[in-house]
Amino acid sequence: MSFVEYSDFIQDGDVAIVHLGHNSMTPVKVQHGAQTQTRYGVIRHSTDLIGQRYGSKVTCSKGGWVHILHPTPELWTASLPHRTQILYTTDIAMVTMMLELKPGSVVCESG
Repeated sequence: MSFVEYSDFIQDGDVAIVHLGHNSMTPVKVQHGAQTQTRYGVIRHSTDLIGQRYGSKVTCSKGGWVHILHPTPELWTASLPHRTQILYTTDIAMVTMMLELKPGSVVCESG
C-alpha cells in the first residue's frame, strides 16, 4: 500500500478499503487465498478482489455488495478506530507547568 503511488488494479499484498456504507469502512490486507467476512457475506480475495479495479462494486456471498476503494490518507483516517484521551485537572496542570505557559502564551490544541 502506498499513499503516493496509485494503481488502478488490486494486487496481492495491497491494502484496500472495504466500503460497506456511509460510516462503515474497513481496511483489508489483500492476500491470495484469504477471505474477509462482512455483514453482507464473505469476500474471497483470490477471486473477488485480486485483479479487480479499485472502486469496483464487489458482490459478497450473501448477495449483498460493497465497494473496494484505494486507500487515500482521508479514507485511511476515517477507517481507523478512534479513541479519546481523557485529561484530568491534575494532568492539565502538569502539562501547563512543563510547557512553562504564562499569560499571553499561545497554545494550539490539535486533537
